[in-house]
Amino acid sequence: MYWLNGVASQLSLASALRGNTTSKPQDADKHFRQPLDIVSVEASPHASLFVSCTTTAVYLWSVKPTAVLSFVERSEKHINEFGANKHIMWKPDATAIVILTTKNYLLLYAILSFEQRSFEFNFPHSHHAFVTGPGEGGGPRTMLLKFRLAIRVDAGVACGTSSDDTLIIATQKPAAIQCISWNPHEVNSTQTAVQNKLGIFVNASEKMVSIVYDKAMNVSVWITDAGRVYFVQNGGSMNARQRRRSSSGRRSSSSASMNGSPTVPSYKDMISWTGTCFHGEEEEGLDTGKQATCVAVNGKFSLIAVGTKSGKVYVYSANNYISAPTLSHEFTRQPNGPADLRSTTHAAENSIKTLAWTSDGYALAVGFERRGLSVWSVYGHPLASINETDDIFYSRGDAGEPYLPQDTYVKGVSSLFWGPGNHQLFVLSAPFSNDKSDDYFAVESEGTGLFTLPFAKSAITSFHNADNARRGLLQMDDRILLYNYGGDYQENNTTTIDPDAVLWTQVLYPPMYITDHWPIRYASISPDGKFVAVAGRRGLAHYNTFSNRWKMFGNQQQEQEFLVRGGLAWYKNILIAACEILNVPGAAKVYELRLYSRDNNLDNAYILYTETLQHAPLYISICGSYLLVYTADNVLSVYNIITRSESINAANAAIMNGNGNVNVARLERVRRVAFGNVVARVTRVRGISLFGSHNGDQMNSVGDIISANIIILVDGKLIMLIPRVPDDDDDSDLTGQANTQAQYDLHVLSDKTEYYWIGRKSIANLWTSIWVVDGKGVKVYANLLRSDDYGFNTFTNDPFESEPSTPTTPGILAARANIGRPYSLGFRIGPEPLSPSMSVVEMDGYSSWRIPSIRQLDDGTIYIPLDFYPHSMLLEKGVVIGIEQGMVFKESLGFMIYKMSSKTHLFIHHILQHLLRQGFEEDAVVFGRAYERLIYFGHSLEILLHTVLEEETENRPHHDPILPLVIKYLDQFPHALDVIVSCARKTEVALWDHLFSVVGEPKDLFELCLADGRLRTATSYLIILQTMQPLAVGGKDTIRLLQKAMDVEDFELCKELVRFLSSIDNSGKTVQEALEVIKTRMDPNNPMSPNTEDAQVAKVVQSMQGLTST
Repeated sequence: MYWLNGVASQLSLASALRGNTTSKPQDADKHFRQPLDIVSVEASPHASLFVSCTTTAVYLWSVKPTAVLSFVERSEKHINEFGANKHIMWKPDATAIVILTTKNYLLLYAILSFEQRSFEFNFPHSHHAFVTGPGEGGGPRTMLLKFRLAIRVDAGVACGTSSDDTLIIATQKPAAIQCISWNPHEVNSTQTAVQNKLGIFVNASEKMVSIVYDKAMNVSVWITDAGRVYFVQNGGSMNARQRRRSSSGRRSSSSASMNGSPTVPSYKDMISWTGTCFHGEEEEGLDTGKQATCVAVNGKFSLIAVGTKSGKVYVYSANNYISAPTLSHEFTRQPNGPADLRSTTHAAENSIKTLAWTSDGYALAVGFERRGLSVWSVYGHPLASINETDDIFYSRGDAGEPYLPQDTYVKGVSSLFWGPGNHQLFVLSAPFSNDKSDDYFAVESEGTGLFTLPFAKSAITSFHNADNARRGLLQMDDRILLYNYGGDYQENNTTTIDPDAVLWTQVLYPPMYITDHWPIRYASISPDGKFVAVAGRRGLAHYNTFSNRWKMFGNQQQEQEFLVRGGLAWYKNILIAACEILNVPGAAKVYELRLYSRDNNLDNAYILYTETLQHAPLYISICGSYLLVYTADNVLSVYNIITRSESINAANAAIMNGNGNVNVARLERVRRVAFGNVVARVTRVRGISLFGSHNGDQMNSVGDIISANIIILVDGKLIMLIPRVPDDDDDSDLTGQANTQAQYDLHVLSDKTEYYWIGRKSIANLWTSIWVVDGKGVKVYANLLRSDDYGFNTFTNDPFESEPSTPTTPGILAARANIGRPYSLGFRIGPEPLSPSMSVVEMDGYSSWRIPSIRQLDDGTIYIPLDFYPHSMLLEKGVVIGIEQGMVFKESLGFMIYKMSSKTHLFIHHILQHLLRQGFEEDAVVFGRAYERLIYFGHSLEILLHTVLEEETENRPHHDPILPLVIKYLDQFPHALDVIVSCARKTEVALWDHLFSVVGEPKDLFELCLADGRLRTATSYLIILQTMQPLAVGGKDTIRLLQKAMDVEDFELCKELVRFLSSIDNSGKTVQEALEVIKTRMDPNNPMSPNTEDAQVAKVVQSMQGLTST
């Protein structure tokens, strides 16, 4: 989802300070703290600006380019009067900031913006060429910090936050909540509420230490000095009766809950705080480790993250305003093995200092007070972790100190926030003391550093569609990363995965586009992975992997006239964009669906078709030949995409557009469904798809659309709407009166869903599939709602049969070469063959592998745990592909290098194990044969056997034993004997008794291998026999095998057998007998046979005889 990739950059104020100190005496402010010691950093609401402050100065920065726009250095007199800087608070519209000082003053600074650009280049020649970076095209606008006024708070300020027009602070003595106007002329218009009279706190003596207001959810989260966290809302004009407290001083749960949505806190209206405790609600003292230190609100997924002193993050779900948030899941950083033992920090220093969600809500950055930082996905998958105790920092030995002269944030974090587009994480390292002169971390006393960490993110974080979820498409600040689009073995007929082909191709954004329109808001890849479209602040561009070229608007005025809102989608050679048209005369906004041809230039004259929308589009997606459009009025519209080859005929060839040419493509709305009873907040919808029980998301007709189920991803829940039996007289879907409550039954398929995709290919009896990523692994819903009339003769066993082979493709029998025949152990699943010569027969009857109803969803779900984060799935290869975070540190460089490593995981054995546990033996055979040609299919069977063997040996009572069924299943393939012996050799000897009690005696399996001529497999069984029986018996078996090897002239195997005998035969008698066999069977006329002179067999025999005589 989010991965570090590159090198951290450190921001410096040195240049700005040098320019300001030339006119000052050298000892003017020498008693003040060093000017580079940043005490606070805060980003503006949209993170395009941020402010840092030292104790004596305030600096306004732009993110792109990262530079200081304005700064105010306070005088000694000003600091003595009002106090040193301590904390920063932004006004939500980014027009002002407030600095909290050590003497309890609020210093209000206005941010004045001018049209003139800063940092403009001046060259002697007007045509001098230069290239700027992403977002740096015109340079930042000139901005100035101007001091307005100072507000004294006699009660002392503990913490604060801000709503639209109101500054909300918590005072100390008395403990109260005070609301102050941001308008300098109305600072006396305040409202105050004493905390112990609110009736919210568990203990009336608790005091506020932190307060956070989230505009998206319109709620406040308070932390008290007891470590408890409260979910607080503004009830507006509640009367005094509603605010009465219970006799214990705490409002009852019924009166504490609010009816309806809360109002925005404003100094203009009556504010009535209501709330309830949701973390640490127990009446007794809260455990120290569970005490909260910081919070962060995720408005996209309705989650609240609570950081604690123990280093654990508790994530709560807040889906409504009526009840208190409930615990959803927890984040715990795993100890770094022996490396953590080196750490001399106390347990209390694991405390979490700061939290920050990405703007899309998909990842959480956690800064630890003394343990670096970590990044988790929204539902708990660890994406990155940086800690000073990591092994890579200890190149000087276990007893040495870590060598980190530059990346000081790995020792501790004071504050962090995400930049625009979430491509950069800004980190303020924690201050530290220079206790030792040789401390590698000490740059200066109590020094802090401001760093930016580069991240690559999955394209589905900004736009969730089927192709982005199925294929690997990553976005960085200045480029996109395409997963193996060049060789694209995902589409060819190979039976293995070439490690050299697993590459990320980096494609830089066109400089002319990214400099003006950074950050990229949408990215969409085509179904074949050959075309990519992107959209930034204005316009769009698309990339062709065949020509390695971008296409952009040649007319910049046309590019500036619209912005993409709702997404981009590819249909064949057509790019569909949901747009908002800008600078249109009149008050009403204009929204359109535009169709562009990827073969034509991007120009308004070449637009294929335009469909006007009445409301803002929020999401678009392609399902087969139909376009789904979800708009701000909470309505899903389904359009049929009609292209010329489908629509132009003798009857309608007269369809003309405005300039007299025939329309190449057009849209025709066929269905409209309102989600009023399903989706409460339209901005929370992350994905919508149609799903049919027989065709997945590939809709080909209006009948498919009407009967299709609707899948919605909203607030982390994957919801399926199943249509009821339609009424012939009901035409509400065509008249615009469709209602989901009357037409659909709602079912929740999965909670805690990060993203999903629908399998587009049918693999044998895996007809349809839904793959859900939940943060810990992947859930598979196979053949959901499929009918029971699918016979085995319906399915194809070979996913490659319709695809052309290539010169590099292994032969058809490559996977079966020299591995024997099926049914070696005498087991058979399915019908008996018509003749003894038939080794594999087709299954009769009907497939039982399906989930017939939602009520049976849990029993039919297949879960695939993963230790990495998946980004794409190769269904025809049986592999899930993902990314694991990597780090490199070298003392010669002095800084960290972050990289991403591709990881793969086979899912074939997970599905086979599920089918065998369900008793679907024939389905398991049909599914397995679809992958039999893969080189690593035998390895999948080995993992299946090993997993089941360990589970049953450990006496796990979750399921009935299925090891006999697994052995029976293995015997349906020629890999059985190899899989059994390979599994045995890789498991503990203590498990052999259980394994061979089911399979049979190893001696019998050895004899089967000899009889079938599988000499190398028989060699592997020799190791098993040597462990389980005396040498005399094992030696005779080795001699027999040696004779067989000589008969088939496999002399390499003969050498291996002799080496094996010499390692287990201390007396040398058996080895001598083996050498005599070799000597008697050597053929001097065979050039492949070793002769006496080369092999020196006679000399070896004589030496063995001498050894035995002594």
